[in-house]
Amino acid sequence: MVNPLPENIKYCPRCANSLVWKMDGGRERPACPTPDCRFIFFGESSIGCAGVVLRDNKALLVQRGWEPFSGTWQLPGGYVEQDEVITEGVAREVMEEAGVEAEVNRAVAFRHSLGGTAGGPSANVYIVFALDYVSGEPIWDGDEIANAGFFSLEEMGQMEGVQGLSRWAIELTLNSNDSQGLRLQHGGSMATRPGWSLFGIDMPDPDLL
Repeated sequence: MVNPLPENIKYCPRCANSLVWKMDGGRERPACPTPDCRFIFFGESSIGCAGVVLRDNKALLVQRGWEPFSGTWQLPGGYVEQDEVITEGVAREVMEEAGVEAEVNRAVAFRHSLGGTAGGPSANVYIVFALDYVSGEPIWDGDEIANAGFFSLEEMGQMEGVQGLSRWAIELTLNSNDSQGLRLQHGGSMATRPGWSLFGIDMPDPDLL
């Protein structure tokens, strides 16, 4: 039996030839039969990001104005563009959704999901960063974002619709310090490769061991 090709991808995006099934990496995948092309479709995926921005022990939250989940409160965030540095992407989302300027400090958590939740791609990685507050007061567009503000955990307990993943990430950030988590690496040949954003656990100072 020949597997049907996915409805949303039947032609090669590089050369427009019809795709066929080809064994690659232990499973059959839609692939271009043209020898000079060799395109293989590995599935739909996306990268999401969100920012925990703390000020005076309160975290920045935005209230969704659009479906899905309209009315719920969550961390500011969204999809990272395919040509965008991820640290710039999360800072952009914080500014776009809440009008607050912030800079990435470290990565505190990530979530991988399958199944195209809420109509998204079939696989998604969602990375939560802790950002240092720089300036600005919460503002919102009244459309995609219905409200925004800094809230304590106690205040969140009195609010309806605070998303569990957002609160969990805020608690992680509040109960850790700058040395706990994955920090953006700046030194060495690996960290300075063009187009790379490399995160890792900071090595302890050997003089302190």
